[in-house]
Amino acid sequence: MVIAVGSAPVFADPTVEDQIRALEQRVKELEAKTPALPSIPRTLDVQEPPFGEFDFAWMNGNNPQPESLLATGRLTFSLYIDTYFGWQFHRPIDHTVFPTTTAPRHNEISLNLAHLGVEVTGLDQLIGRVYIQYGSMVETIAGQDITTTRGFFLTNRLLQNIEQAAAGWHFHKLHGINAELGIFPSYVGLESYLPEENWAYNHAFISDFTPYYFFGFRGQFFLTRRFKLELWVVNGWQTFGQWHESRAGGYLWNWRPREGLSLVNSFYAGREAQGDPDSLRLYSDNNLQVRYYNNPNSCFLRSLAVSVVADVGHEHRGNAPSGWMGGAQVAHHFEWTKKWKSNLRLDFFVDQTQAISTKLPVGSPYTLPGTGRLVVGGASATVDYWPSPWLLTRLEYAHREANQPYFSGHGGITGPGGIPPVDPATFTPDLEHRDDRLTFDLTLRL
Repeated sequence: MVIAVGSAPVFADPTVEDQIRALEQRVKELEAKTPALPSIPRTLDVQEPPFGEFDFAWMNGNNPQPESLLATGRLTFSLYIDTYFGWQFHRPIDHTVFPTTTAPRHNEISLNLAHLGVEVTGLDQLIGRVYIQYGSMVETIAGQDITTTRGFFLTNRLLQNIEQAAAGWHFHKLHGINAELGIFPSYVGLESYLPEENWAYNHAFISDFTPYYFFGFRGQFFLTRRFKLELWVVNGWQTFGQWHESRAGGYLWNWRPREGLSLVNSFYAGREAQGDPDSLRLYSDNNLQVRYYNNPNSCFLRSLAVSVVADVGHEHRGNAPSGWMGGAQVAHHFEWTKKWKSNLRLDFFVDQTQAISTKLPVGSPYTLPGTGRLVVGGASATVDYWPSPWLLTRLEYAHREANQPYFSGHGGITGPGGIPPVDPATFTPDLEHRDDRLTFDLTLRL
């Protein structure tokens, strides 16, 4: 029972009052034993995460899936399995599709790319990731780096199975600053290294001829919540090592003023030619992406988007001809329903001295027969079906042409019967001006 005296209640029953005091004491003891949660600084990057106010999953080169199922709080794991069946219409007897970075085997059920990865996502300021990769793309991209032949202790065997590996620190300045060292992805040429993130499965020439990864330093400065600036200091143009004593590098900026618009400009400079200390490669990459129609509530035709890429570069040589290179691609994406999507793409590329165009695979004793200016172009049509947000099925037809014999013919590029000859002088690679291929892909990503 409580008796009111003035404005303060007085407990007539001392037992009840003692129980309340005991409970208060117990609460204080528990609070003392409970470790304090780390305080989260209320800085701009926490209050307004960069690129966090809009959903950019529609973009070419971005993962269209929802948040990962494998996030544990402090770590986020990744599982990626990309399998395919490819058919090249020249039916090369060595089953080698050239040139390409994806689906390089003809008339076989093959593994294009599989990776296992883990990324630090739940610790304040500490950032890092490592992804181990296997599959054909390991050979078609990282396996073509010949800077690893310079000296010892740097080999393809050592590094080509590393898709990404980097460690760094996040600074609570501006809308966030990241500084990291290691192997990190390059978006020069727009398209992602992972085909599942792109609107098309086979890459455009403008992507296949430019880097998919860099090895060095990356600084990311989110100057506003809609604008990012990246600075690079790297070993070279998609290389683990370097041919010369000077570093390469460049920058990239990305502005996304609203959900349906992205604009990117990047620039690269480096000495890339083996045995030519006077060489200098300059390259500018630019892309614009626009989603000009968006109706997520529609049962048919949810969105329409276009992606445009335009590149130009120059390679100066001291002991060989210098020349320009450049190209463009235009892709149009249709999202019909949540599960059905399609894409149409046109692209071309010109390389006056064949400075950055794809060469025959490392280890081949042959050289391409054509010299001088290489002009290539192509078109592709892609249909996607997503039975689950974590599983993609994709069918794609691609046609390509070149002004020189450049694509695998029926005789292949390896040797008689598809086997390397004892004497390389007895075989000439069978190359064609045109290339047609059909690819069916099945990709699981968690």
